[in-house]
Amino acid sequence: MESVPISGIRVFYDLDDRQVIDEIVIACERSIQTISNLWKLDVPQDCRVYIMTAWPRCVFQGAPIGSQILLGLTLPLWYSEFKKRWQYAGGWSQRYGSRNVVGIKTPQLIAKTHASFGESIFIPPDTPQEKIHSILAHELTHAFSSHLGLPAWLNEGIAMVSSDHCLGKATVLPNTLQQLNDQDQPNATAETINLNQQKRDEIILLYIRGYWLTRFLCDFHPKLLNELLMGGYSHREIEDFVSARLELTPGAFWQRAGQLVVTNYQMDLT
Repeated sequence: MESVPISGIRVFYDLDDRQVIDEIVIACERSIQTISNLWKLDVPQDCRVYIMTAWPRCVFQGAPIGSQILLGLTLPLWYSEFKKRWQYAGGWSQRYGSRNVVGIKTPQLIAKTHASFGESIFIPPDTPQEKIHSILAHELTHAFSSHLGLPAWLNEGIAMVSSDHCLGKATVLPNTLQQLNDQDQPNATAETINLNQQKRDEIILLYIRGYWLTRFLCDFHPKLLNELLMGGYSHREIEDFVSARLELTPGAFWQRAGQLVVTNYQMDLT
């Protein structure tokens, strides 16, 4: 593969993909600047971006030799899941020890990727270039913050807000805000609920919670958010810390936080 250095990271690509490398370079540079300015996160010591056209390569290519051997030995454990993920993921990030690897499909493959649950969360991009910028901002944020061990909601939240700032506009559907109020309402009985649908709904709610609370903290309490990213708190300590600083009523963290977020944004989005 060919490679090009960009602001402390390196992008790898096949010669057949050189027609897209310029847009990838621009997207990486903009993403790195956004992440650095927004979250004050440093570029990882070893961070690589791979332009990928086949899912087996995206698993093995960026991994160090020791990790490649382990991946080969454990292939039956993850083969089916990753092959399925390839159908709906435009990009991904993975950490191998001190190495952070980000993969992104070519624009042609991204256009063929199934929307999955993303259509329930994200505003469709106006151009293929916007999609590339959004994906790289999201996945590079994961790479830059992988050492922090953040809870899932904050991990996805800062990645989604990075995409907003990289594109200069919201990337999440405004109507998802109301789901913060509806999250405790059951939509099926225990006898009729579909477990796959339940898992899908839980994933969607995770992304929605993470985005709106992180966006709220970024807009109204940026110093608090920076403290969370610098403080090395446990997952429970983060919720307790946010509750105390926002003066939320003890207990039912997501219900209280959701009510606060909805109150602050609903007038702007109606």
